[in-house]
Amino acid sequence: MEEPLPPIEHSTAIVTGGARGIGAAIVSRLRAAGHPVASLDLATPDEPREGVLDIVCDLAEQAQIAVAVGAARSLGQIGVIVHAAAFQHMAPFTELDPADWDRSFRVNVDGAFHLLQAAVPDLRAAGWGRIVLITSSSYFQPPAGMSHYIATKGALTGLARGLSTELGPDGITVNAVAPGLTATENAVRNIPAEHFALVQSRQAIGRAGQADDIAAAVAYLVSPDAGFVTGQTLLVDGGESRV
Repeated sequence: MEEPLPPIEHSTAIVTGGARGIGAAIVSRLRAAGHPVASLDLATPDEPREGVLDIVCDLAEQAQIAVAVGAARSLGQIGVIVHAAAFQHMAPFTELDPADWDRSFRVNVDGAFHLLQAAVPDLRAAGWGRIVLITSSSYFQPPAGMSHYIATKGALTGLARGLSTELGPDGITVNAVAPGLTATENAVRNIPAEHFALVQSRQAIGRAGQADDIAAAVAYLVSPDAGFVTGQTLLVDGGESRV
């Protein structure tokens, strides 16, 4: 039986981490595709965005997530969920503060768990849905000082695979997008230019990744065209990993 194609412009999208960087690019791309968007983030954008409900939300707090999902329903039927929020802190594993380990998992993994538990019933009721978890190419090309972060992204990779099996019968696809090093404002400010050059030297495509590169991949995976794609991890890293 063919999957019904609902009016995608009427499906509300929830995007975590949508105020800055990759998340903001995803919000812009989904708005361009016609989605009303609820952006959940501790940060706020520099100015209001048309068609976007910006909700201040700590993804480490289940109660705040539940309130935010309720607010997102005011925009219309929820059909798309993109978890892009992440806590990232670099430190050697033996020097890692347990509080940073805990925060990494509470935002990156527990945040996804609580968000999906709150919103998946809406997708099931609609009989259609798209879930995309933003992971990382560091899971495939692990640098030093990021073991805790990589562990969270590995957990999300497994979650996408497992949920694709559970939710497929409900017409819901679940995929991951794994960005490589991306020239967001935060990354350019905090990562030395020499490291960008090193990464680019390992890529098949010799330029820095841009937030729009990731947003384009997400836009495809949430579209009706990707109705037969699920349980996959799409690497968007200029060919650095080549897996």
